[in-house]
Amino acid sequence: MQLNDIAGFHIEPTNICTLKCAGCARTRFIKQWPQHWKNHSIDIDQLHQFLDVDLTDKIIVLCGVYGDPIYHPEFHQLVNGLKQKNAHLTIVTNGSFKSADWWESTAALLDRNDRVVFSVDGLPENFTEYRINADWHTIHQAMQICAEALCQTTWKYIPFKFNEQHIDAAQQLSQKIGIDNFHIDPSDRYDEQTEKYIPIFNNLSTKYQAKQSWKQNTTQIIVPQCVDNQQHYISADGYYSPCCYVADHRFYYKTEFGKNKKSYQISDQTLTQILTRLPVVEFYADLTNKPVCQYNCPAT
Repeated sequence: MQLNDIAGFHIEPTNICTLKCAGCARTRFIKQWPQHWKNHSIDIDQLHQFLDVDLTDKIIVLCGVYGDPIYHPEFHQLVNGLKQKNAHLTIVTNGSFKSADWWESTAALLDRNDRVVFSVDGLPENFTEYRINADWHTIHQAMQICAEALCQTTWKYIPFKFNEQHIDAAQQLSQKIGIDNFHIDPSDRYDEQTEKYIPIFNNLSTKYQAKQSWKQNTTQIIVPQCVDNQQHYISADGYYSPCCYVADHRFYYKTEFGKNKKSYQISDQTLTQILTRLPVVEFYADLTNKPVCQYNCPAT
């Protein structure tokens, strides 16, 4: 791992969210262990102290594993601080429940190198079948404001059984609003709790079958996403992991980063210090047989 080769980060600003999506790690965790759930939002000062590398032209994705980034209580300060360091931002959000003024302030901080990705799976009348508790009025308002701003915009659409016949209509609506890109993003998060959403047509992620093979103890050839050096993940409660998959609670406490969690907190050390620690160097040097990598990064 060469520090000079770092191309970007995945930062989860907060684990707070208004939605209850059936396939989401947050929904699953709260349903199974409600007594252990705590809301967290990343400490901005600690984050900047931790990121001791030049962020110029680095791609920083503000995206939730458990939350939606726009609900960080100091979101504009977070964005402004990263932009002051010349980073390129991608904000991935559902977009619900923020005012027009809030979105105007957000868009004013962004430039042509930044992107806002709206995760909306379906048309206004049916997308809440999966994005439970989402609000089309405020999403639409946010889309319009961002579409008129300097930043790039994307509508990200997961095909499900209830919405796969509405893809063309949604794309036409995105064009009417002025969204730059319409991205179809097939899911691989299907199990006994989400099987009702499995699309009828060929709209499954290529990773889905690979994950089924892994569950049957079939060893996979993997293509680690972390090798692009853009996946360095920092959680809402202030811990480093090689990627967001490692931080998923299904794997986290079986890895070096969960077993020795306190060794990876951002509050009292820097990124350079963590990446030069022997356990981290060894982790990156041998990814092939790690269960979290086998499950999440199969060659497809």
